[in-house]
Amino acid sequence: MTNPMPWFESLTDSVYALGAAAREAQRAARTAELARDAYDLDRLRPVDGEARLNGRHPSSVPFRPHDDALFTIGDALREQAFKLRNLYTQTATGYAYGTAWAILRVLEGQQPDAVQLGRSREGFYVIPGELCPVPSLMPGLERWSGYKKFVRAHARWALCEEAGMFAEYLDEQPQLSDHEAGELHEALDAATGVPDAAYAYGQLAESALHFALLEPRAQHARQQSAR
Repeated sequence: MTNPMPWFESLTDSVYALGAAAREAQRAARTAELARDAYDLDRLRPVDGEARLNGRHPSSVPFRPHDDALFTIGDALREQAFKLRNLYTQTATGYAYGTAWAILRVLEGQQPDAVQLGRSREGFYVIPGELCPVPSLMPGLERWSGYKKFVRAHARWALCEEAGMFAEYLDEQPQLSDHEAGELHEALDAATGVPDAAYAYGQLAESALHFALLEPRAQHARQQSAR
């Protein structure tokens, strides 16, 4: 009979799966954005030829098959880019928050065998209140060699999240001054960095988790050798 997988092994597998999902979504989103941006209607030369459609009155707006195809393709590429961008945001933030959750549990002495996050009907991860708007700095990791990079990634992610919340606040206002409109534009621009910042944080957090698990792994090895 094989021994069950230790909790820290399944926990690292859980975190790795979150990261793998974010990586796939990142690649797909970037590919879709490149395809959307490359499809420039100003670069294309529409063909003026018309076609007669059954049931359409001769005096109605003429149907140009090439125009119809161009606009349909453009709409599809924009929709795909938007959908995959949302997926990347969802998976990147799930990776970041989920890995932070795992680290906090381990530092508290708990032994979770998987990341635990809620999920809405729309597919967004429901983040525990203790982690919002971004997780704490976790001073228990200060002996880890990557801690300074981790802190910088945390700060970058926090700035992007704050910009997003500020943009939402300004967007809800009934009227904006010219200055506020400029601030809204700047905040929206900064908020676009949320998925990349969350993903970068998640990557470092995954390494931090391995550091946090050094002692539980060593303790498990000692227990196994004592049997």
